[in-house]
Amino acid sequence: MSFLNYIYQNRVKKDKTGFTLIELLVVVAVIGILASTIIVSLNSAREKARDARRLRDIDTLVKAIEMYYLDHDAYPGEGDGGGIEISPKCPSDLKNDLINGGYLSAVPEDPAEDSNCFATGEGNDDAFFYGWDAGHCCEGSYCISINRLETQWAVDILTQKFGQLHYVTGGGDANIGTGDDFNYCFVKN
Repeated sequence: MSFLNYIYQNRVKKDKTGFTLIELLVVVAVIGILASTIIVSLNSAREKARDARRLRDIDTLVKAIEMYYLDHDAYPGEGDGGGIEISPKCPSDLKNDLINGGYLSAVPEDPAEDSNCFATGEGNDDAFFYGWDAGHCCEGSYCISINRLETQWAVDILTQKFGQLHYVTGGGDANIGTGDDFNYCFVKN
């Protein structure tokens, strides 16, 4: 056997022990598909987590407002009749009444809040924030709202918890009736 044949045979044997380019591409493609599936699942979980926090925040606000009513025989935030955003960075009578009265230590903020202290009718359909309207029209007054939800799951939970009587679908604060908005009115008109 010649020296060149020996080198060729050993080299061919050595090359057969590694991975081919096609095998490596298949592995990379599978990893890419798995990674994209995980990212989509994580985004869905994040949306549901933000909506879960919104449900807790609204529950906290509803309880604070009900406690205020029991103590004062009137609802807080009387001066917010035109509809306002509830946020630590926005002025409102509701925020002042609940914090100064000791019903809340701080007003909750929507986990994805991206608004600028909007009021009703300012073209804020896509903004994330909580709203309050002491002078709501149509179905009720003294209404608290979530301007935008991210999952149908949250809409279903709110509808189950508060029922259709309080699920306002038209008019009033926080662009009710556009998308997956939620509004709970303490007084039925």
